[in-house]
Amino acid sequence: MKYNWRRWFRAFHRDIGYVAVALVLAYSLSGIAVNHIDDWNPNYRLDERAVSIGPLTGTLTEMEAQVIDRLSIDRRLVRGHFQETERHLRVFLDEGQEAFVDIVTGEGTLKTLSTRAVFFEVNALHLNNLKGIWTWIADIFAIALIILAITGMTMMKGDRGFWGRGKYFVGAGLAIPFAAIVYMYW
Repeated sequence: MKYNWRRWFRAFHRDIGYVAVALVLAYSLSGIAVNHIDDWNPNYRLDERAVSIGPLTGTLTEMEAQVIDRLSIDRRLVRGHFQETERHLRVFLDEGQEAFVDIVTGEGTLKTLSTRAVFFEVNALHLNNLKGIWTWIADIFAIALIILAITGMTMMKGDRGFWGRGKYFVGAGLAIPFAAIVYMYW
């Protein structure tokens, strides 16, 4: 009886592909987002809103406390303050967030960061911010992709298989990163 390894390759390819679908989609979405990091921050959105908290009085530290209380800012986020001009107070918060207030009128702006739904999570997976067990899961996923590539490339035979038109497609796939490397480094 002849051993039909292509049948096994099709089964492996199909079943591993089903398991890998969610991670392929997550890594692909994250990859597109990270590729355009110069155009936008895929993890965070910087929101700026106008605020009106009333006039501030007292010392700089007391005025900082008034800004924190009136804007309901978590005190653990506060990194300091600076009186930029005679009329303007800036309260610095974590991660580049800040409150900028006119001392006399209490008018100003509050800049806050919020995570972008879905992008923040898939980027954490893709960039392996989780470490620990996720490193092993990502490694297993990488091995699964290698298996998918090999089984997908070799399971067909004849003119639709690798030695038929497949070798041209694989060659074209190899030529793209090779051309990019040549372009960048030579």
